[in-house]
Amino acid sequence: MMKITLVLLIFFLFKSVVVLSQDFPPSELTSIQWILIQYGINIPQDTTSICNSPGGQVTCTAGTPRHVKTINLAPSSTVSLGLPPTITQFDFPEITDLTIKPYGYYGDSSKNILNFIKNGLPKLKTLTIRSDSSVATIPTNIFDGLPRLIKVEFESLTPQTISPFFTGSQSLEIMSISSTTLHSFVLDQNTSQYPKLSVLTFNQLRPTVELTWNLSNQSFPQLKEFTLTTIGLLSQKVNLYIGNIPQLKKIVVSSSLRPISVFVNATENISSLTLSGEETTISPSLNGFKNLTYLYYSLYPNTTLQLDEYPDSLNYLGLSQSQLTQFPNLPIKNLLEINIPNSALQGEIPWNQFQGANNFYLVVNGNPGLVTQVPLSFCNNRLNILGCTGITVLPECFLCYTKNTNLISTDIVPAAGFNCNITFNSKFIYTQLGQAFINGTNIGVGNVYSGPANRFHLGVVVPNKYLKLTDSLPQSGPPTDITLKIDTNYPEYDTVFTLLEVGILMTGVSIRQKPTGIIQFSGYVDSANNYLGHTVKLNDTIDCTLTAPILSKTILTCNTTYPFKKGDTVKYFISNSYVNVTKFVPIEELYPHSLAMMYLDQPVKVGSNYLFSGSFGTTSFNQVKVYINGNSSLCTVTNYLSTQIACAQTDIYSGGRTNFTITVDGFPATIIQEIVSQQMDCTDTNKCGTHGSCNENGNCVCDIGYYSENCTVGIEYDLNNRSLINIHGDFGPYGQLEVSITLNNTLNCSVTSKSQTEINCTLATEPSDGLASVQLTVDKSTNANRNNYIYFRPPQSPDSQSCPNNCFGHGRCMNGKCQCDIGYNPIDNCLTKESNHTNTPNTTSPTTSFNVDGIDFQFEMVAIHELDSDDNIIKEVLTNQWNSTIINDTQTQTTTVNYQLNNRMTTSQVIATISFSSQARDIQFGNQQLSITANSIKLSVNISDWTYDSFLSTLRVVFKTTINNDQSIEYDCQDVNIDTLTYDQLSNNIQYLRVVKDNIQFTGRFVDYVLSDGRPTFSKTSLINRTTNTGDDSQSIILIGISTPQCTQCILDPDFAPLLIDKSKSDECSDNNNNWRIIVGAVVGVVGAVAIITASVLLVKKKIKTKNYNRDMKAKLERFN
Repeated sequence: MMKITLVLLIFFLFKSVVVLSQDFPPSELTSIQWILIQYGINIPQDTTSICNSPGGQVTCTAGTPRHVKTINLAPSSTVSLGLPPTITQFDFPEITDLTIKPYGYYGDSSKNILNFIKNGLPKLKTLTIRSDSSVATIPTNIFDGLPRLIKVEFESLTPQTISPFFTGSQSLEIMSISSTTLHSFVLDQNTSQYPKLSVLTFNQLRPTVELTWNLSNQSFPQLKEFTLTTIGLLSQKVNLYIGNIPQLKKIVVSSSLRPISVFVNATENISSLTLSGEETTISPSLNGFKNLTYLYYSLYPNTTLQLDEYPDSLNYLGLSQSQLTQFPNLPIKNLLEINIPNSALQGEIPWNQFQGANNFYLVVNGNPGLVTQVPLSFCNNRLNILGCTGITVLPECFLCYTKNTNLISTDIVPAAGFNCNITFNSKFIYTQLGQAFINGTNIGVGNVYSGPANRFHLGVVVPNKYLKLTDSLPQSGPPTDITLKIDTNYPEYDTVFTLLEVGILMTGVSIRQKPTGIIQFSGYVDSANNYLGHTVKLNDTIDCTLTAPILSKTILTCNTTYPFKKGDTVKYFISNSYVNVTKFVPIEELYPHSLAMMYLDQPVKVGSNYLFSGSFGTTSFNQVKVYINGNSSLCTVTNYLSTQIACAQTDIYSGGRTNFTITVDGFPATIIQEIVSQQMDCTDTNKCGTHGSCNENGNCVCDIGYYSENCTVGIEYDLNNRSLINIHGDFGPYGQLEVSITLNNTLNCSVTSKSQTEINCTLATEPSDGLASVQLTVDKSTNANRNNYIYFRPPQSPDSQSCPNNCFGHGRCMNGKCQCDIGYNPIDNCLTKESNHTNTPNTTSPTTSFNVDGIDFQFEMVAIHELDSDDNIIKEVLTNQWNSTIINDTQTQTTTVNYQLNNRMTTSQVIATISFSSQARDIQFGNQQLSITANSIKLSVNISDWTYDSFLSTLRVVFKTTINNDQSIEYDCQDVNIDTLTYDQLSNNIQYLRVVKDNIQFTGRFVDYVLSDGRPTFSKTSLINRTTNTGDDSQSIILIGISTPQCTQCILDPDFAPLLIDKSKSDECSDNNNNWRIIVGAVVGVVGAVAIITASVLLVKKKIKTKNYNRDMKAKLERFN
């Protein structure tokens, strides 16, 4: 039994502790009890009951202990709870709002609640006491203990004076005091500071003595609104002086029975002025208030408005119960409403001052002395003429709506049988995001709902003319019919319209990159009608292809391959047939960017590793490529991160100034890097000395007769006895004790003498013609694995050194080549010589043309092609419109014609120059000097700043001319065939063009380079097309293309020379004409490479990458020959 009792005792003690821990602190509990008892609030006096009071009369904080948060007492009944407990001040550490409006009961009417508000409410923000008769005084220091108080409102209290005025508050923003018993207090320069007070209101004061108040910027620096109203027959005059308070915008002063004189120091600050009272005066006059937006003057005492003009900013003018007899005849400017009701107005209203007004509200009700007719021009406005018995005529626009006081308030009733003529400009409504405007005549002021769930609302823009339709549920789909109420008072005005939603609402347009080279624009479509077709344009002209039809509440995406770049701001323009929306999308970053070379193996070779840094985005591995000089097969990507890309070299390239382009998802970034190749390293170190050259692998290709790693060992034979072999070089310091020499691994060469620098041997038999490999072993060091050769020349026959047609009698044949007499051309084996004729410039186009005795030749530039990597035409620009200028240089006897292409299809600059002179000239082109004969024509074509579609694109300049299908000349009684086109054996370039007309031959020469950004660069000249001439089957029209790499500036520089064929040394046959003529031209730089004859390979195929062995053999034979 004792054990059970102990357990129960512990339980009750524990429960008691828990309950007590949730109570208010004692002083706070006493404070709330005082308030509840004083005002007869029937709530149990414990913490739980108080915090759960009905209607939230008291709210509390959570946690332990609990505290009062707000008190809001406005009881409708009370009970007597006796006297409140004795306290000296309230203790509410967490209270923020205290509002008391008693029902008339006071536990102790001698107790003033404000006397207990001292230092115990540190967080109080709002203090409101209304209709509390126990508050007979207001402590002047009440704000001292309320550091966070923002708003105070004392209404219908009974204090008679506040003297001195309250001490200041650093936090108070709004103060309102309303008391019919308050008769005196002082506001002057000594009033305490209220640095944050913005609203100050004194209502229903009853001053018993004349008061003079001063509102100063020192006391109220942030004051924005001031209100003063006085009441009562015994009230005395108040003189109100308002200093220069820059923030003060609104003044309200009212006294119906006693005068208030208001003196405003800084009228320019005031935007709202309300005055009421026959004896209320304002100084300066109303003319001094230039920035008013609102002016209301009740009981205005004058018969005319003492205002010279309305301020430009004034929107509202109110003169209720005024003594005005004349309507103010002033231009309304920006006024929206004039309100002069129940006044003494008489006669006409000057309607002309309302010309052009829309939705203006004119209120003149209660002015029976007005005698006027409302004009039709006022139909776009609103009117109140109730009680204006002198106004008997209204236009139709108002008669249609006499039941609608939003438009017209009048005593006039439409005549019996009156029909309203309502017209609409269109009954097809196009809403944009649920908004549209309806216009017409006599269409009212709207403010009416229609449709299910009041879906449609008509609001007024301009009465009787423009209404605004708002569709609260805009829907996609085709046009639909709807019925709209025009006015709820007139159901007969209901009208059927056809509605189509056409609006577009998009937010958050952004970009991302996709393979390959696609920039995708994405934006959230909040609203759009998918019934309508939509398109997206970028920068007005660039198509952006939609990936799916537009739908509301979805992401809309479209793709473009246009090469936008970082820093661009793209104009995104989405439209349908009715509306459009424009967004501006900044392109802040496009990967790849910030490209840099972090690491590479130099000299570079197959297998070299390259490491690039930058910003490369995130994509799949197969969307990353590395291009070296435009070739993506030279370096295979081995690693890809968002900030690094690595690749390994798979083939040899020349090195030097090298273009590295990395593409990610088809988007390129390029850097230029100086690269040292194995061949360059070999050359720079002079590895091969003077008897060899470096190949692509950095190895020496020795001259015929030399071998070893550095080509220091030479092999020769005696020209009179080819069996005697001499080998010279450095054979080491070991005495050359063991020396073995064989040719072709079979023919032994017996050593006859040897030293460190020379070995001689003798072959047992005469060697065969051609190449023979040499195997040499000296002191066990052998070259057996090296391809070292000796070339035994075959004996030359007497005819092997002959020249075609013995140089046509105009030169000597030297080692198979013509050495021409002065004035004859070696290119034609001395057949041709200079002619003497006059050139006439073509001012319309840069066409090279000659006319020799009526026989003409033309080489015409017709187009520029941009080609892709497969030589497909991406873009064609015709070169058929030019502007030209002619310059004559009398000193050099040179005529120059400059042409500039005029074609809207390109923004690049294309300049052609033709020049000719009666004197021979030397012209530098690249690193070579061209000799131009007298009377020749030189053509230069310069293409600058071409906008390429891709970094892989190239250009081709296209020329046109006419050729013969078969052609020959006669020499020494034999026909000598002349090939129309002759190709270079190695590069497959067109090297010569020959055209024969009536025994006149035109010859053109082409070479294989152009100037690309100032550097000589390989250029291919090729036949593009050949078409039989429809007017002459013996001739064809051909197109020849000269290619250029991708460059900022590309220059072609051909020249044309007129030459004569001299057949004077030919044997006479049937034709006795000894004078033949030729025109030679089209030199683009210099003549191309000479064909190579090798001993091991009879025919060198064009355009094939040969193996190392064949490259080495070719280099040997080139140097040997």
